[in-house]
Amino acid sequence: MAADPGIGDGRSGGLVLRGVTAGYGRSSVLHGIDLTVRPGQRVAVLGPNGAGKTTTLRVVSGLVEARTGEVTLDGGSLLGLRPDEIVRRGVAHVPQGRRVFPDFTVEENLRTAAYTRGGRDVDDDIAMVLEAFPRLRDRFGVRAGFLSGGEQQMLAIGRAVVQRPRLVLIDEMSLGLAPILIKELYSRLDVLFADVPAVIVEQNPSIALEHCGWVHVLAGGQVKASGPASEFTSQERLMQAYTGAVEGVPS
Repeated sequence: MAADPGIGDGRSGGLVLRGVTAGYGRSSVLHGIDLTVRPGQRVAVLGPNGAGKTTTLRVVSGLVEARTGEVTLDGGSLLGLRPDEIVRRGVAHVPQGRRVFPDFTVEENLRTAAYTRGGRDVDDDIAMVLEAFPRLRDRFGVRAGFLSGGEQQMLAIGRAVVQRPRLVLIDEMSLGLAPILIKELYSRLDVLFADVPAVIVEQNPSIALEHCGWVHVLAGGQVKASGPASEFTSQERLMQAYTGAVEGVPS
């Protein structure tokens, strides 16, 4: 397994998870997760269904409480904070299923996302979102519940932009979308969050490997392999990582 760049004691910049366990009720999902995202780095989290990918993001954003371990952002602990407090610390979570406010218009959804930072330059950020996604400009006064799935995903990304985050978490952005739209969304993502560290959970390994520089592969609630994206372009190598059958990596 390639060395994970930026691993430290939690006082360095970026996102650091150390020994994180978590679950739901009596069920355990994560079993000692170690994961690092350096400043400016884009990391893909891959793995089979049930591996713990979404739970990992939910722990970072405070939607699931870590039972043990450490979670820090730029040296400050996120453990014990409410989700809204974590948003104020600069974490933007684009969840699986978009989760926009269906009864709010596109404009209202975008403005609501700015509540943690006040009214400073919100119009400029909204203008940037509408330039990136012209379809949202055409639907600006339409309730989000009437948008297509692709338009809702654009809006979910736009809400994250308006938050001006220090870290972006994106869960299954390609789910249920046509390939041409997935390509468009990722190209916009590259521009809108060019300098923002990001953790991207994806069901589509090829698109994730194309747009991320580093990969963590989860299986059974553990990190089975980590390394540069270039090391996982082989289907055989990726499947070995999924099953934990990689030399030097504990299964």
